Amino acid sequence: MPKNNLQTVVIIGRINVGKSSLFNRLSETSKAIVSNLEGTTRDYNISKISWNRKTFSLIDTGGVNIDILKHSIQKLIDGKKSKDSGQGVKGTTIENEIIKQTKTAIQKATLVLMMVDGKAGLLPGDKELALVAKKLNTPILLVCNKIDGPKWKHQVNEFFKLGLGTPIAISAINGSGTGDLLDEITAKIKNPRGRPKTKTDKRSIRVAMIGKPNVGKSSLVNAILGEERVIVSDSPQTTRDPQDTDIEYKGETITLIDTAGMRRRSKEKPGIERISSDKSLSTMKRADIVLLVTQAQEKLTTQDRRLMGLVTDCQAAIVLLINKWDLIEGKTTKSADQLEKYYRQSLPHLAWAPIMFVSAKTKHKIGKILDVILETHENRGIKIKQEQLDEFLENLVK
Repeated sequence: MPKNNLQTVVIIGRINVGKSSLFNRLSETSKAIVSNLEGTTRDYNISKISWNRKTFSLIDTGGVNIDILKHSIQKLIDGKKSKDSGQGVKGTTIENEIIKQTKTAIQKATLVLMMVDGKAGLLPGDKELALVAKKLNTPILLVCNKIDGPKWKHQVNEFFKLGLGTPIAISAINGSGTGDLLDEITAKIKNPRGRPKTKTDKRSIRVAMIGKPNVGKSSLVNAILGEERVIVSDSPQTTRDPQDTDIEYKGETITLIDTAGMRRRSKEKPGIERISSDKSLSTMKRADIVLLVTQAQEKLTTQDRRLMGLVTDCQAAIVLLINKWDLIEGKTTKSADQLEKYYRQSLPHLAWAPIMFVSAKTKHKIGKILDVILETHENRGIKIKQEQLDEFLENLVK
């Protein structure tokens, strides 16, 4: 199950007020992609933050139209199930999926950071969102972003009209005021229940989900977690930021990372798609295990082989997940053996890698993926004795 023992702080606000920039600043990462394009963030990003001897989870929510966000929060207040994706308010499929993610995040919130744009000033959308957010009965800190210098200080005063207390002036870009913001956050949250751990936490097993666009990586992550943690859509490049989720399983912590689908480099568009692809590569290089996802109903492509070469170069352990097994028509008892033979012949350099035929849709063998991850991790850590190595090399020379 995903770990959920920390206090949760959720950032909400209009599109392009700087939510992702603040998330990156407080988490000291570049995890969330930042751009001037509306709706860049889709899945919510989550990171563990420590300050003043307290630790909490920080969540950056996706950017959507203010009317849709208001509608989502209002439905949450009304006690509707989180399956409601904003119906009744016109939005795209991805916007409605972002709403689901935002509502899931807000349901977990111990504290809400409502962000506003100090340079843009107080806008009607800020007033509307504040009125709805107050009904959540969750503590709210008002964060006034883009106060990049003394000349913008006076802009903060008009946000008192929102009735959310004293606005905290910050600049997510240069870091001004973010220490004060962290002080305010830790003053309002409590430490997790239970005695603090006296020993250092064991490092988690980092597992990256890699593959071409639309092979079903996000669907597999959601199936493993048993919740809609990441957005699933037929549109290519739905996932942009790598999404980390910690899972406690059989005494081990597994950090499962969903990444953006990777197309051929020549077909990638400059901008967000190229940045997303670069982040996927970076994630792959830091992973202990890579779950390489392909589709059962399609033959291996040049891009599949390229990705497998990249993963091999990273020296991570590899598990081949052949997804969409449910789409194979007329399956017999020999179908899996025949397909595995095709993969082994096509990828002789990965003869050692486990192969699993799974389906995110029907949950076929989803429950065994975590067991294979632990087994692969254990095998990866085996140390070969000198005499065994000498015997192997002697036979190889012969």
